[in-house]
Amino acid sequence: MRPPDATLSVTRAARFLGVHPNTVRAWSDQGRVRCYRINARGDRRFRLGDLERFIANGPAAVDPSPSGSTDGARTGGRSSAMSDARAWSDLREAPHPDLGLMSLLADTVAVDRPLDAGLASAVRILRDAWGLGTVGLWERRAGRLVPRAMAGPGRAVELPEGFGIAGRCLEARAAVVLDERDQDGAALMPGHGSELATPVPGAEEPWGVLWMSAGSDGLLGDRDLVAAEAAARVLAAAIRSGRRAEEVAHRLHRAEALRRVAEDLGSRTDLDRILSGLADHLLVLFEADRAALYLRGSDGGVTAEVTRGLSAAYAAAARDLRVPSLVSQVLETRRIAYSVGYRDDPRGAAMRAAVVQEGFDTICVAPLLSGGDVLGVLAAYHDEPRPWSREELETMQAFSAQASAAITAAADYEQMATWAAQLQSIQELGSRLNHLTTVQGIGEAIASELRELIDNHNARVYRVYGDDLVPVAIRGQVGEYEDETPDQLRLHVGEGITGWVARHGVAQYLPDAAADPRSQTIPGTKDDLPESMLLAPMIHEGRVLGVLVLSKLGIARFTADDLRLLEIYASLAAGAMANADATERLRAQSARLEHQLHGQRELLRLTESLLTTLDPSAVLEQVASRLDGLVRHDNLWLEHWDRSAGIIQPLAARGVDAPAYLADAQPADEGIAGWVLANDSPVLVPDVGLEPRIRAVPGLELRDASLIVVPLRDRSGASGLLLVERLGRERPFEPDEFELVQLFAAQVSIALQNATVHAAVEARAATDDRTGLMNHGAFVEHLARAVAEGAPFGLIMLDLDGFRSVNNRHGHLAGDRFLGVVGTAIQEVGRGSDMAFRYGGDEFTLILPEADQAGARLVAERVRDAIRRASASLAGVGDADIDCSIGLSAFPDDGATADEILLAADRACYVAKRTGRGRIAGAAEGLELAAEFALSEPTPIDPAPATPG
Repeated sequence: MRPPDATLSVTRAARFLGVHPNTVRAWSDQGRVRCYRINARGDRRFRLGDLERFIANGPAAVDPSPSGSTDGARTGGRSSAMSDARAWSDLREAPHPDLGLMSLLADTVAVDRPLDAGLASAVRILRDAWGLGTVGLWERRAGRLVPRAMAGPGRAVELPEGFGIAGRCLEARAAVVLDERDQDGAALMPGHGSELATPVPGAEEPWGVLWMSAGSDGLLGDRDLVAAEAAARVLAAAIRSGRRAEEVAHRLHRAEALRRVAEDLGSRTDLDRILSGLADHLLVLFEADRAALYLRGSDGGVTAEVTRGLSAAYAAAARDLRVPSLVSQVLETRRIAYSVGYRDDPRGAAMRAAVVQEGFDTICVAPLLSGGDVLGVLAAYHDEPRPWSREELETMQAFSAQASAAITAAADYEQMATWAAQLQSIQELGSRLNHLTTVQGIGEAIASELRELIDNHNARVYRVYGDDLVPVAIRGQVGEYEDETPDQLRLHVGEGITGWVARHGVAQYLPDAAADPRSQTIPGTKDDLPESMLLAPMIHEGRVLGVLVLSKLGIARFTADDLRLLEIYASLAAGAMANADATERLRAQSARLEHQLHGQRELLRLTESLLTTLDPSAVLEQVASRLDGLVRHDNLWLEHWDRSAGIIQPLAARGVDAPAYLADAQPADEGIAGWVLANDSPVLVPDVGLEPRIRAVPGLELRDASLIVVPLRDRSGASGLLLVERLGRERPFEPDEFELVQLFAAQVSIALQNATVHAAVEARAATDDRTGLMNHGAFVEHLARAVAEGAPFGLIMLDLDGFRSVNNRHGHLAGDRFLGVVGTAIQEVGRGSDMAFRYGGDEFTLILPEADQAGARLVAERVRDAIRRASASLAGVGDADIDCSIGLSAFPDDGATADEILLAADRACYVAKRTGRGRIAGAAEGLELAAEFALSEPTPIDPAPATPG
């Protein structure tokens, strides 16, 4: 129990008073309920004692509806009490008033009003009808009895489930009378006369307790038990009906909320705004007290990117990913999970101290998944116990899917913006270096620009002079690097990892530099410092002029993309270094850089068109056509790696030998293509004749050529190949062309992923999830397209006979299962070109290309026979005797538009259904109803599917 001076928020105060939060705000604005402003924003808090006094002074006289309506049926206020009293007064004069009373009780709860208002009216009716002192209604929740309604003096309070006479009746599962003279401490309200309590039935366990007292001068006896039990049963039925109505309304609200969330997230591209919006939506959608969004880092830990209502200490504890904890479980299993009483749940044992300190009770965690990767988790927290229903878990799952898609799209958008900025930085660097003529000036410019291009803690620029590596620029960003001196960093070619790169001319990425045997500790620095390193040689005309080195504290703090950018950077720096040696070489190098920058600008323009193309076939065509303008080539082809079959399958080819390459499927473990896929690494082959991994293509002889092979990647790694070939020896591919093709391949990979995901989303949006058939929206599109094409076709409209009996006898799950069997049966007996749809509810349609009335009738007979067999064979449904009525029409004989041809089939189906079960009727038979028949809408049995975000 809370102390009287405890303060409640607007939402909790509304819940305590049983009204809408807007009503509480209105009452406080009018001065009826005292409130306190707790901050500059004007947020309100209400003392529990003030709320209790407000109730004691007669809140029923005040309309609690949020709109301020005085409709008593909705609000349960004074006007409702008066109408209930008048109704009972009328029933007193009826021949059987008790029967009328039960009917009035059922109607009172079942009318179109909130359930609490109906229950309040019901207990008032019982009190007035039987002349009782007080009547109350308690609901069982998690071992407690929660008051739902009371009429009469006194105030209902929350009780333990086994308390007093209420506990006795629940234990006995029967009504119990307690005489005032022998209450034995079991009375709920001492001094209110004898008491009676009876269980209110529920689905399996009692829903709660109906309690009544006779008043100070009255007595209740065994003769009242039957009437009280009858009233409890009537209330139970009405409560079930009211809860179903509330559940339907709640589901509609959730669906609409998810749609609004999808629209909101889909309109944003800023990742920080999306993350903040997700946390806010999480609070509103699930009425959570707290929320958090944790993203997984490269080190495997999680970071609370956005929190609502959680302390910094708890967010820090969650980052450690303690095991066991619900967050670690969800990250591992990739499945949603929740826990009521989390502090005592073994799954959260490692977090118990933090949970106790934080003070919440229930947590629900959903994974954020993108392809094969786990981005992080969403977490909703409730301070009070809250068991999550299956529907709420499904809603949370849908919400997390929308969140994952929004985060992925925003990350991709930010990545593109980053690449654009990086390419712009490269362009600016080239421009700056063109005006520099000293090695020192060039080195300082490079070290400065590298900080903007790739995040780092230390940048070093080395120049090769004979056998020595001399640092010409050092830029330290943190304490571990700020005191480095050129004398400390000088070394010989071949010494340490930097010397190794200078000797071999191969860029390196060291996620853990201390673990690499080639690394050496700089004198005066710490051993085993956790450090990541990127090293790229500055190579000019086959000669290593120097090395660029980037360092960052921590393990695995760079990416492969960072290394590729550094290689590009190093290539530009090498040209600038050569300019310091010879002005003439600078001109040649500048021309090469200008060509490269032009290609990169073209690549940016190409990327815009690629990433807006969502048709995979169109993406492939753009790949083949647009690359012509960037890199001169004689053949270009794309290949897909079919992992399950173990083969590399050509997808598209352009060039002089396109037919031969399109016909060349090969094992995935052979040749240069197999090597690139296995190592997920691009290859430049200057001379195919000198490359032993090159395999001969059937129908083509090995000839003088250079080749670029670059992997195409999805989220699970290499998924295909981009291959570019230039015939002849005179001009093999240059390294800058190789780099450009690699950058291009990265954009192509993203475009193909976007196109594939879009195609999958469109397919899901057009599919009915219960039958596997196309849905009503897809039917409307295909019917309109068939009419527009003008070719003859037949149309079948099918309505199941007796399907309602499946739901009535066996439940909706059996009905859903039978609909799935019907969908499969229709697909199996249709022709290969036929298209089957679920029109709505238990109605199906088929579009039959090139079919007339006779052909449509043959297909209809096969469909009818298949449905009959399905009805007879499906376990648990065979006794339902399902058949179908079928109507036929043909285009253009029975209509010139989509509406006309559909109306003709619908009329025929109606005729077939009206004249008996299992009949097939043609459009001509339906003409007799033409004057009185209008096209009917689909039967709205299933809730409408959410629009894809």
